[in-house]
Amino acid sequence: MKPINRRSLLAGAFASAGLAAFDCAAAAAQQRAGNDAPISPKDNLKVTKLETFLVKPRWLFLKVHTNAGIVGLGEPITEGRALTCAEAVKEIEPYLIGKDPRRVAHHWQAIYRHAFYRGGPILTSALSGIDQALWDIKGKARVQFLGGQFVPVAARAQHDVLGHDIVRPPSSSARGAF
Repeated sequence: MKPINRRSLLAGAFASAGLAAFDCAAAAAQQRAGNDAPISPKDNLKVTKLETFLVKPRWLFLKVHTNAGIVGLGEPITEGRALTCAEAVKEIEPYLIGKDPRRVAHHWQAIYRHAFYRGGPILTSALSGIDQALWDIKGKARVQFLGGQFVPVAARAQHDVLGHDIVRPPSSSARGAF
């Protein structure tokens, strides 16, 4: 057993106090994020409609609508083939209707891999615009980014290779985010 000296005692006390203060601040930030979010992580969010807008001479924009009223924007365009890309989005639309837009990577893989001919400029352009719109929805929902299932609530005490505790204080940019 390692003897306790003044340095380790003070380091442990300050680390515990700092971690407790950080946990309290993180819990308050989580509460604020939960109150400000338009939907909660457990709410049923579904894609209801995909809408394309052709802007002359050569642009195409996409709006993905959800049942919660959140709208995502994307740009599914191949230069000179706006109408073709719009038709490609219409072909993909039946797959996305009724699905959760927060599963962006899953939808990307499903749309890309379930096509007979993978890739190509038209499919990847349509997929790019849909991908942008789904990430837009996910960011607006702020569910996964602020306290969602993939992001830990606060930094915890971690152990190095030898088993010693390492407490990392939040960086200045992380403190500003809360």
